[in-house]
Amino acid sequence: MSSVTGSASGPSVPATEVPAAGSNRRSLGETMSPLAIAAAAFSILSWSAAFVGVRDAVRHFSPGSLALFRYLIASVVLAGMLVATRTPLPKRRDLPQIGLVGLFGVATYNLTLNFGSQYIKAGSAAFLVQTAPLFTAIFAVFILKEKVTRLAFVGMGIGFAGALMIFFGEGKKVALEPASLLLLVAAIAFSLFFITQKPLLTRYSPIQVITVAVWIGTVLMVPFGLHTASEVAGAPASAIWIVVFLGVFPAALAYASWAYVLARIPAAKAGSFLYIGGPTTVLIAWLTIDEVPSVLSLLGGLVALSGVVIVNTWGRTGTKRAAAKQRRADAASAR
Repeated sequence: MSSVTGSASGPSVPATEVPAAGSNRRSLGETMSPLAIAAAAFSILSWSAAFVGVRDAVRHFSPGSLALFRYLIASVVLAGMLVATRTPLPKRRDLPQIGLVGLFGVATYNLTLNFGSQYIKAGSAAFLVQTAPLFTAIFAVFILKEKVTRLAFVGMGIGFAGALMIFFGEGKKVALEPASLLLLVAAIAFSLFFITQKPLLTRYSPIQVITVAVWIGTVLMVPFGLHTASEVAGAPASAIWIVVFLGVFPAALAYASWAYVLARIPAAKAGSFLYIGGPTTVLIAWLTIDEVPSVLSLLGGLVALSGVVIVNTWGRTGTKRAAAKQRRADAASAR
């Protein structure tokens, strides 16, 4: 098997870091390794804490400055990881596609999330963004040609219903608020973040894709954070440390670990695990910033969790034969 190289003089990345070609067409019947489960758990826990951190940080930073400051920190962290592992940059011909990853997963997602989080509770923001699994499954079927069973779609629909329950539990008003619509845009952007990076992960390691995507996304956010320096200078130390946490863990490390997960399982299945983040965020917000969830929001959390269970248990029924067939096809194509 060949290795992936970034330049003629750069060190090579062992091919064992990159999944075999054709892995985009896996079915939901595949199981996750313990390391992949640990990576997914780390990402989800980090992102759950991020909703609470962003909700607090927007009191001291404008949405654009917060996003830019956070991802400048993430860019430095990822650059350090790239240098420490002596990993080469991706080839120039793939930069436009990696740019889409940065556009959707960094710039669009974080700007809409930050603007929307000024007006929506942290727990409710998390649930609204976690409509992303449903969008991810739809895009995965039509763009990546993944196999998603009807029961898996039922599970994702139940998760979506749980997210809607959280939305209606946000307050007394039933009408859609503009901030809520921003968070739905964030959900679509986050799902496209999964979809656009998935094919790249068959050619490059997660750190290669995520590092360059974060750099590009950070550059795209510069026009929205022109006052970042002055806002950082005027912010209290506690707010700055919150943004440092947001840049190191939910941005840099969680994005890299999620790319590791996405490289090994179908995008639709990976997306379904995001529903676990909602109840986690509600709990963290309750314990740290005293955002007490409504009864309807709590019930929505249980409904969302049930959707994850359906996707990853009954949603896999009938896919084992397809998964075995696909594994044989992947093995044949790798020879």
